[in-house]
Amino acid sequence: MKAEILNPFIQSTVEVLQTMVGIQPRRGTPRLKDSNHTSYDISGVIGLSGQVQGFVAVSFKEGVALEVVRAFLGETVDGLDEQVRDAVGELANMVAGGAKRALSDAGYDLRIAIPTVVVGHDHLIARPRGVPCFEIPFETEAGPFSVELCVKLEA
Repeated sequence: MKAEILNPFIQSTVEVLQTMVGIQPRRGTPRLKDSNHTSYDISGVIGLSGQVQGFVAVSFKEGVALEVVRAFLGETVDGLDEQVRDAVGELANMVAGGAKRALSDAGYDLRIAIPTVVVGHDHLIARPRGVPCFEIPFETEAGPFSVELCVKLEA
């Protein structure tokens, strides 16, 4: 995967968490993912189309999601209820939107879909066959989370 595609998603993730949540995420080393399973409890997934096709997913363990959403909304949350699911979807949407702006500025045609939220321990996010998937781990005071970017470039 080209750094010019990966880096806008990393930068957007950091900006969204800093600005909207007040949390400073520390990025780990991106790695090629070989499984569709996550080790997380909730994921906000955004489909991507245009020259960059695939999806981006922002995934959290339950405790980290609750802490992040509490800071995002400024109110107490309890469990992976509808409010938390909506907030995780909105955070994923903001990450994708920020990356879309940067990629559009770099000349890429990119469209983003409405967020889908997947809940369940070690849930599955299926990806198209032959499409590489990179996992970018992040660490915060609240705990770890990850961003998965599964895309291919179209001419």
